[in-house]
Amino acid sequence: MKKPLNGSKTHPLSAHALEELRHISEQPLPRSSMNPGVANRLEREALVETVELPSPFVKYRKGKTCPHLKITDEGLKRLQQVR
Repeated sequence: MKKPLNGSKTHPLSAHALEELRHISEQPLPRSSMNPGVANRLEREALVETVELPSPFVKYRKGKTCPHLKITDEGLKRLQQVR
């Protein structure tokens, strides 16, 4: 995995990243439907995990699976701290 451009310094999650985490807490989302940087950050902090689920993109990937992001217990704890 590549190092962040700012080195090992980690900033608090942005409002956008927290909103994406809230969406993922409602239901798993396809990884390709979100900003790659946000998805990477949420995975690095173990707030989400990748699971293979049926693709919602019926027109192009009918009957196939694709990676989805699912919230972890750590992610749920982080959301409760922020609220």
